[in-house]
Amino acid sequence: MDSIDLHRIERRARLRYEWARTWRALLGLAPIWIIIGLACAFTHRPSLAISFGLAAFVMGAVMLWYGRDVKRGVLPGLAAGMVPLLFALCANHVNHVCTGSSCMTLCMPACVVGGIVAGLAVAAIGHRRQAGAGFWLGASAMAVLVGAMGCSCIGYAGVVGVAIGYAAGIVPSLLRKMFSA
Repeated sequence: MDSIDLHRIERRARLRYEWARTWRALLGLAPIWIIIGLACAFTHRPSLAISFGLAAFVMGAVMLWYGRDVKRGVLPGLAAGMVPLLFALCANHVNHVCTGSSCMTLCMPACVVGGIVAGLAVAAIGHRRQAGAGFWLGASAMAVLVGAMGCSCIGYAGVVGVAIGYAAGIVPSLLRKMFSA
């Protein structure tokens, strides 16, 4: 066997290996399409929900393909992101709350509170696993993108609300982790 044949065989094996990893990553994140479909069905702005859902799918698939610590953050981030998604979609169907002479919608508070709960959930899981920076970044990206699907019901202000709420939930835990090390 010539060295050229060996090189070709190695290259072909590597290509098959990478395709198998890519396929597993795409299949592993396939259930997110159900979440995207439900978010689009219950929101007033399905185009934004699709955009954030597609971003979450691509980001999650890349993280699953890459592996290591970021791979471990996909499922906790997805689960934590469901909280602001569900809070916002439920609040989206409650028109408004009137108290005395003022009225307000519940969408923005639902996005912020959902973001705080998601941040606290990711922080609790990260501390329990004693996770590294890859986990924190991966779980944070997934949680905010999944939450943004529902919080986009009031536009980009809802997305900013979930991001601010998420930061408020996770930053104290990250600071504690940094200063305790």
